[in-house]
Amino acid sequence: MFERICALLLRFYPTDFRRAYGREAVQLIRDRARDERGVFLRGRLLMDLVLDLFAMSLRGGHGGTPSLAPIDGAPRFDIIEGHGPRPEALAAGMLTSILLFASFTQLFDAKAPSKLPAQFSEGSGSEIPAGDSDDFDPQAVATDPEARHKLLAAIALNLRQLYFDRAKGQQLADAVQVHQKNGEYESLDTGTELAARINRDIQATSRALGIPAGEFVADVVYSARSLPTGPPPPMSDEMRERNRAMLLQQNCLFETIETLPHHVGYMKVNGFADASVCRETTGRAMASLNKTDALIVDLRDNGGGFGETALQIAGYLFDRPTDMYDPRRNSPVPARTASPISGNALVDKPVYVLTSPRTQSAAEYFVYNLKMLKRATIVGETTAGHQHSGAFYRISDHYGMGIQEAAPPDNPYPVKGWEVIGITPDVPVSSTDALAAARKLAEHQSRPK
Repeated sequence: MFERICALLLRFYPTDFRRAYGREAVQLIRDRARDERGVFLRGRLLMDLVLDLFAMSLRGGHGGTPSLAPIDGAPRFDIIEGHGPRPEALAAGMLTSILLFASFTQLFDAKAPSKLPAQFSEGSGSEIPAGDSDDFDPQAVATDPEARHKLLAAIALNLRQLYFDRAKGQQLADAVQVHQKNGEYESLDTGTELAARINRDIQATSRALGIPAGEFVADVVYSARSLPTGPPPPMSDEMRERNRAMLLQQNCLFETIETLPHHVGYMKVNGFADASVCRETTGRAMASLNKTDALIVDLRDNGGGFGETALQIAGYLFDRPTDMYDPRRNSPVPARTASPISGNALVDKPVYVLTSPRTQSAAEYFVYNLKMLKRATIVGETTAGHQHSGAFYRISDHYGMGIQEAAPPDNPYPVKGWEVIGITPDVPVSSTDALAAARKLAEHQSRPK
């Protein structure tokens, strides 16, 4: 009923807007209606739509900035221009999508149908036992007892048959089914809540079984949009060249490179771009900071990317080849830095790395190793804890599961990774204050004794 009210309100928006963005608008309303429950949150959603409709009517549906602006962490409709997005906006959006997609495909190894258990359907190799993907309604799976039962049966089956330690996989599966029998999943209203609760139970059981904190075990994924049924097709030469041009235009995601007062180098990197395209750009960035007395690497907005670029940057901070731990058994990233680098003068300079809850994936790989090697001081907030190193299996249209299918490489460090727990800073401050705090530390450290 609530969605119908919102959809009715949407009919009052200008025709051009509904023609161009109507489908996306309805989907956004559904997503917010699913996640924002209660009188206050539903009232806020309606108010957002009314205010946006009023603003758009005053301006005739034109003249605003095309965006989805956040309010208290939730998106709302803002004024959208009648003409198409600016070229730079399209480039930035496509670049971000490519980067995130590349990160996902590197971290999760999507398995072909033949790799799935025999009990899984042969059609796509991804449906849960005794059920088709169409049986899963993304809005109702959490509350539909039969659909929930099928989902949990598939999760338990994966844990039992795919987790590399079969004995512990059996115990993990048994624990999930005990929670199910106790009715602990019945009160959950949405797919997001159900997946999060299952993951917490898996994590709690893994700790009880002695699996080290920070080591990846399994992760149930819920998606409001249909999950792909197989690995993506290879990029065409044209797409690859377009990607290369956009990366270079965006300076390979190096937002800022400058020398601050007191000869403190500052580098803000918002993602680790493809090294095959950006190796030279990364080298020039590091060379430009070669004469500084201390270095601040800002990863507060770095969502990850390619480990090779993270490894390349790390290579400038050591005077000899240095091992960098990667939780993936068959990682494409070399195990060691290419140190020493000719002409480099940063190997003995203090290094400060800025972090936030948005720091994740390949950025956490960089932060974790520098912290464990005691080569950098980490300043800011605990990172996201979002590097997955296992294989990914599609269960249905809206659910999938990552799982540690092979034993992870030996980890010499006392903290066995960063999965779920993130990486704690050496100097805990709010991410907003992290740069100021690091500058004070760097200026004090680099000051002549």
